[in-house]
Order: sequence, then structure tokens, then C-alpha cells
Amino acid sequence: MNKALFTAVVFLFVSIIYFDVHSQPVDAKREASRALVHTLNYIGTDYRNGVTDGKVSNLSEYTEMLGFCTSALRYYHENLPKWAAADTARIGRLIYRVDSLVHVKAPATDVAVAANNAKAEVISASHLTVAPTKYPSLVNGKVVYTAQCAKCHGATGLGDGKDGTLLEPRPRNFHDTDRMALLSPFAIYNTVRCGVQGTGMVAHPNLSDEEVWDVAFYVLTLRYKQPGADKAQAEQLIKSKFSDIALTKVATMSDKELTEAYHASVDDLSILRYHQADESKGQFIDMALKYIDESMAACREGNYEESERLSSLAYLEGIEPIENQLRSTDPALMVRLEEQMANTRKTISEHTSMTAVNDSLKESKELIIQAGKTISKGDMSYGLVILMSISILLREGLEAFLVIMVILGIINASGINASKKFVHAGWLVAVASGIVMWKIGGQIIQSHMAQVELMEGFISVIAVFMLLYIGFWLHGRSEATKWKAYVTEKVKNVTGTNSMIGLFLLSFFVVFREVFESVLFLSAIDIESSGHQQNAIILGVVIAFTIVIALAWVVLRFSARLPIPKLFKISSIVMGALAVILAGKGVHSFQETNHISIHGLAFLPRVALMELLGIFPTIETLLAQILILGVVIYVMKYVSGAKTAQMQK
Repeated sequence: MNKALFTAVVFLFVSIIYFDVHSQPVDAKREASRALVHTLNYIGTDYRNGVTDGKVSNLSEYTEMLGFCTSALRYYHENLPKWAAADTARIGRLIYRVDSLVHVKAPATDVAVAANNAKAEVISASHLTVAPTKYPSLVNGKVVYTAQCAKCHGATGLGDGKDGTLLEPRPRNFHDTDRMALLSPFAIYNTVRCGVQGTGMVAHPNLSDEEVWDVAFYVLTLRYKQPGADKAQAEQLIKSKFSDIALTKVATMSDKELTEAYHASVDDLSILRYHQADESKGQFIDMALKYIDESMAACREGNYEESERLSSLAYLEGIEPIENQLRSTDPALMVRLEEQMANTRKTISEHTSMTAVNDSLKESKELIIQAGKTISKGDMSYGLVILMSISILLREGLEAFLVIMVILGIINASGINASKKFVHAGWLVAVASGIVMWKIGGQIIQSHMAQVELMEGFISVIAVFMLLYIGFWLHGRSEATKWKAYVTEKVKNVTGTNSMIGLFLLSFFVVFREVFESVLFLSAIDIESSGHQQNAIILGVVIAFTIVIALAWVVLRFSARLPIPKLFKISSIVMGALAVILAGKGVHSFQETNHISIHGLAFLPRVALMELLGIFPTIETLLAQILILGVVIYVMKYVSGAKTAQMQK
């Protein structure tokens, strides 16, 4: 097991390095860019308070704007290495224009337009998240506000908090109609996240993204009276007055912009800002449509790379989380949607004509809308959630179940019972990790699903290599004489540390991959059912786990009666087959994150059974499986041939 341990450690190390290199800089880039966006937003909204008719009307406000311009230029130069050359040049021109306009005391409207244009370009180049993935909770927003903000801004947001009286400038009054009308939840999000230089408004890195969005949405309700209309009337007004509004618009548009775009009255805005959507229902569909629209816009600008990235996110963050729900209600639609979105990514990656790309995106959008109608026909029932939870656990746990049962069957047959604790420790740690992930499952899904898929791919690769090594190791000992020698050796030294750690790692990685994916799907069901069906999910998990335990007992009883050489041969075949399956799934994960290209095979159907076997209708996944299968067959024949030659001697 030394080689297995070495292989696992190497691949785990590579995985950690990859995520460290690829994930952390993205976060650093996002925060640096967010500070720039935040600064530009302040210039665009507050410049009018320092300059009137080309003259300084408030020296301290104007001086503050000059300081913000200096900061914007500094943030711009800090971001230079992180943007494409074309983006850098375009953003630079816009930011220097803002700086020039402020210095010559240009009209406020000109400064606002220039600042907003620069802000939009920075958001586009940095791929900043500008909206939450689900409707924020105003109840939780009030809790966060009371704990973090009220001491300065006051209990009702008048800027009269006890600590705020000591600050200069004074904290913002959230009832100031003129200023607050210019702010969007996104602008407030950036303020809470980044702070405001030269003031008492400090950054709040201790708050989660969810908490910051909650408080950002809550703050904009403070200057409004809570609507008197009941929920049904409010919903009706939202549908009629703001029929095409999505969460992204609610998050990024100020009250002034909403008034102009929708001819909204104060009462309308009050209802919209206090609006709590049917919790999270349909949020993933909204997200998918948002990314498709953005992908179309990127396509029109000729930015194929960005268009492809956004179309991938439409699937990863919008469709995959609801895959099981959609598959259970309309499996044919799910297959069509998945194939269409894969074709769209392929069309974009090949830089086909803009017309062809746009048509493909439109077709994907139509199927997404259809999927949204399908899953919104009715709430997820208690029984449906149980059945979905059971099916997910049983489907995802099949490979892991087989591997663990094979290992335990061999240990039982050999009598080396001391090894069992390492195998059990491996899968128990994996399951415990799953329980922890379940607690934060919603946050995992809200994070970039591309990183989640990438991690799945790496785990699959690690599992494939470990399965291959274990399979060959078992096959090499299927001869009775070798098995006898092996048992004798292990009886003498049953606590071989490297071998036991290898068993632990194999057990952990194989189970963790399935647990990881199961948690994502179960978390998506929890979100889609608005958190009301957690008991049904837990019951489904318990039932599935009971079924697995029963199957384990049967398999272990059966394997104990098999002759050792035959058991080893069967086990090595099972290990090889699972390696082939995981090879297909691993490559598929990399394809979904655009790390491996997609070349489809139209003649190969897309059915659930084939996906269970890791077979997907693409050249890349099939080549990976053929390669691993070839390795399995070659080594098994080589081992068998070597044994035969040795016996003839």
C-alpha cells in the first residue's frame, strides 16, 4: 500500500496547490476590484454634495471627492496585472476621465455618468457578484443591523447612535431621502464590506456574504413605512408593476432608477423594498436566466471567452442544484436541457458565428424557462422529498458501497481484523465531513459552483488512481501461494502503518466524493423547499442509510463463503470497473468547468443508467474511460502472463 499512499498524497497535494493558486487570487482580485467599484460609486452619488454650478459648495465634501479620486486611481493601478489588456485600457480611460471631471468641477450629472460607466466596466472585467443568490432575509438583516450598525447609525437609522455622536463626519442618516434614493443594496453591500476611508465607517470582514446582503436590503427599508397591504396584494402589485424585475435588478438599482424605469410611486417602492419573495423558490432558475442574458451581452460584444464562462455558470449555479428535482418531474426535459447547454458551450468555444451562438443561447434560455415552469407547478411534497433524498443517497453511494464492501470482505476472509478499524475510520470521517457540509450546504451552493465541480473532478482522479493500484494489488495476490504468503506476513505484522493509512485514504476518498455530491443535491432540495422539508430529507437519508447497511450485511455474508483467490479476482475486477466509471465522471466534472473541451457524440443517447456508469456522450469522457479500461486489461493480462511464465519455470 506504500504506492497507493504515495499516489494519494501527491494528488491531494496537487489539488491543494491548485485551489490555493486558482481560488485565492480570485478572491483577492474580487476584493480589490470591489474597493474600486465602491469608491467609484461614492464619487458618482456624493459629488453633487460638494459642487454646485461649477463651484465648490461644500469644501469638506469636495476635498473628500478629491481623496476618493486618488484612491480610485490607486486601486486601478493595483488591479492592472489582474485584467486583460483591453479591459485595462478601457477602464483606465474612464477612471482618468472621472478624476479630470472632478478636478474641473464638472456638472454632477457628467461625473455620475462617468463614474457609473467606469464602475460597470470594472464589474464586468472582475466578474464581481452584484446580487445575492437568494432573496435576503429582512428579519436577519434587522438582527445584524442591531448588533453591528445601531451603535453608530441609531436604532431606527437616523444617524444618532451613541457612538456615532463622537464621529466626524457623522454616520449616514438612512432617512435622508435625497441621498438614500441614489443607493442600491449593492452599493450598501460594498460599503459594509469595504468601509469608507476617512470616516468611522469601518469594513466588516467578520460578516458572511449572506449577512451583508441581509443588512443591505434591510437598511433600504428604514425610510419607508411597512406596507399595510396583505401579502397577496403585495405579490399582485409586484407581478403587475414590476413584472420583469429579477433579484439582480432589485439588488443593483437605486430607488431613483426604479422610479424612472417603472414609474414607481413611494408606496410601490415601499412594497418592493419590504418584499420577501416566496423565499428561495425558483432562485436557481432566475440565476440561470441572468447568466444566459449576460452571456448574450458578452457575445454581442464579441467577447466569446466571457460568453462561454457565463453560459457555464448558468448551468453550474442555476441548473445543477435543481437537477434532481427536475429529473424527478420531467426527466426528458432535464436531458434536453443538459445537452442543449453543453452544445451552447461548444458553439461558443468554437467561435462559431455570432448568429449561431445567439440562437443557441436563446434555445437554452427557452428550455430554462420551461424548466422553471415545470418545477414551479407545485410545492415539493413531503413524500417527494423523501423519495428524492433516498434516490440521491442510493445513486451516489453505489460506487462507495461496492469499494468498502470489497475491502471489508477481503479483511473478513483473511482474518486480519485489525485492518477494519482503518477502513471504518475512513468512511466515518467522510460521512462526518458530509454532516458538517450539510450545515453549511446553502453557503456551498451560493459559492461558485465551478470550484465545487473542479473539486469533484480532483477527488475522482485521486479515487481512480487508488482504485487502480488496489485492483492490481488484489489481482497480483489472487494466486493461492501468494495469498498464503501475504497472510502469513500480515499475521506477523498486522499493524503495518503505511498499509493501514492507505486503507484509510482509499475508504475516505471514495466515500467523500459521493458524500460531497450528495450534500450539494440535498442542500439544493432544502433551499428549493424553503427549508420546510428538512425532516423529510433527514428521513430519506436515514432510510437510504438503512438500506445500505442491510446490503452490506448481505454482501459480507456472501463474500465470506467465497474462496480467497476467487474473491480477490472478483474484487480486482470490481475495482477496475469503478475506476473506469469514476474516470468518466471526473472528466465530465472538468468539462462542466470548461477545463476540458466538449466534443459531443450525437449517436450516443443520454440516459440515467449510462450516467450512473460514468458514460457521457462526449469524445473526451469516453477516451478517458477507454484509456483506463486499457490500463486495467493490460495490467491484468500482464500479471496473469507473468504468473503463468513463473509457473512454467
